[in-house]
This record gives sequence, structure tokens and C-alpha cells, in this order.
Amino acid sequence: MALAEEAELLLPGLRPHSLQGDREIVAIMEKLGVGSRWDAEGLRLYKTPASKGLQQDFADCPDLAQTVAVCCAAKGIPGRFTGLHSLRIKETDRIAALQAELAKLGASLQEEEAGMFSLIPARQPLPERVQISTYDDHRMAMAFAPLAAKMDVGIEDPEVVQKSFPRFWEQMKGVGFQIP
Repeated sequence: MALAEEAELLLPGLRPHSLQGDREIVAIMEKLGVGSRWDAEGLRLYKTPASKGLQQDFADCPDLAQTVAVCCAAKGIPGRFTGLHSLRIKETDRIAALQAELAKLGASLQEEEAGMFSLIPARQPLPERVQISTYDDHRMAMAFAPLAAKMDVGIEDPEVVQKSFPRFWEQMKGVGFQIP
């Protein structure tokens, strides 16, 4: 949604009060141009103006960092991120994986000092096509998938999403994304 030019989307069945750290994505995405409103059906998302920069501490929600970094990179929004210390010890070294894959967009994630990362956004316009490696990490596949709103995206080993969201690609196609 953050990378779409114009869109409105209903996420049915979601509730505003969750114990999951991923609930923080709603507030973070507001800074990236995705407004939200809760109603009886679920969460409604719509486009709003994006911030010119993003400072975010991911200590309580580190699994969101990859998605946010990709959105910032593709939207041309610089970022300063902290709380990423656990990303080096996940399914893969997610910092190294992000650095390698963001470079394919012309973006970079640089550790300025211990625990403080700067995201330098991608050059605009973005490349026409990108092939993303997943590093056997479901979050890498899911974080880079929204790039399909802006370019042709190939995901190596797309089956990696089976770990956490087996119907991910089906759901993406259901809202109009085509990922080869």
C-alpha cells in the first residue's frame, strides 16, 4: 500500500488491540503515506502524504524493519533506524541481506555507529526490474514483494513464505500484485 500511487484497501477481520509487536506497523506506515481507520469490518487503509524522513526504533518490533526499509528506499525517504541488534541472528543475517538487496535498487543501509543505521534511499526512477534473493528468510520475500507496485520483481525461492504465511502469494495476487 505504501508504494501504490493510489489505493484503498480493507483488511477484514483485524482488530485494533493486539499483543503482537507487528501492530506497530500501523503507526509506522502513517509516516510513509498510509492512513488507516478501524471500522466494524476491519482496518481500512488509504493514501496520505508521506513524511520527508523517518526515525524509528525497532527494539519492540524488529521483524518490521525489513518492510519499512524497503518502503523508505523505494519511496525516496531517508531513514535513521535503531533497535536492529537482533536482526543479525534471525533466519539469516537480515542486516547483511538487506544491505545486499537494497543495493540492487541503488539504496543503502549503513551502520553509522553501533546500533544506529542510516537508510539512503534509492535513486529515482527505480530500475525496471529487480531479482531479490531471500536467503531462506520468509521476511525477505515478504518485505520486497510490495516493490511490484513500482517495478517488475522476481523473488528467488518464493516458497520460503510457507514458514509463516503459506497463502502470502495468493493474498498478494488477490489485491492486484503480480510477482513472477
